[in-house]
Amino acid sequence: MMELPMRDSVATFTEASPMAVFDVGAQLESVRLQDPAQAEKDRTVILLKTESLRLIFRSFSEGASLPTHKAPGPITVQVLDGQIEFTAGTRTTPVRKGEVLALESGVPHSVKALSDSAILITVAVRPESS
Repeated sequence: MMELPMRDSVATFTEASPMAVFDVGAQLESVRLQDPAQAEKDRTVILLKTESLRLIFRSFSEGASLPTHKAPGPITVQVLDGQIEFTAGTRTTPVRKGEVLALESGVPHSVKALSDSAILITVAVRPESS
């Protein structure tokens, strides 16, 4: 398999390497095996960053949260482990392991971990309006 070029430790596409495969299971395992002294620390790993696409692995300890923010394009949030509470506007919903949530671009949202959790976020970045 061809190695994907890295820019600042983040994968990017090139003409020679227009495809990427990520071992998300290895990311999950590394969270499970982390030093207990690091157990309360959340982790964010940007797996892929291009002009039009972002792929982000994020782990949370129980009770941790992401404050309200907006994404620059439509997103999906796949819960790989645990359970989160996702709030978009005035609607709050639990999202469990194995479920995927989709959200339109520009909607204010926040995330709270209801248990130790890991999520995979995909952002389809919209080009800036001219």
